[in-house]
Amino acid sequence: MDIDPEKRESLLEASALGGEEQINGITLRPVTAATWSLLARLKNSFVTGEQDGDYAFSVYSFVYLHSMPISDIRRRVATIDDIKADVYEWMDKQAPADMFAFTPWITGQMERVAATITQAVSSGPSDGSAPKA
Repeated sequence: MDIDPEKRESLLEASALGGEEQINGITLRPVTAATWSLLARLKNSFVTGEQDGDYAFSVYSFVYLHSMPISDIRRRVATIDDIKADVYEWMDKQAPADMFAFTPWITGQMERVAATITQAVSSGPSDGSAPKA
């Protein structure tokens, strides 16, 4: 993924300075390596073959993992089915239209992740040596 260097700098700055945000009364933490991994595990547990999964579940699982206390998520991480059940239970209390309020925040978080990954890959090895083949 190639990002315009100026845009990447802006996204990296937003990542560094960004903290919690509130949307519809829900406090959201920024994406971490742990939540990114859990999101992938959740998505992979649903997607089979050519299916793209469930859009509402994708949005609300993203919000759930970034709004619930980390200690609660850590307790449930051993079994992806437990987290799925928790997300569905929480989703049942949310208005369907609310998911569209979270979409810009999710997009921004993923752009920040892409910028940090692109920056890390663009930088190459920190000792200045070429990567080994």
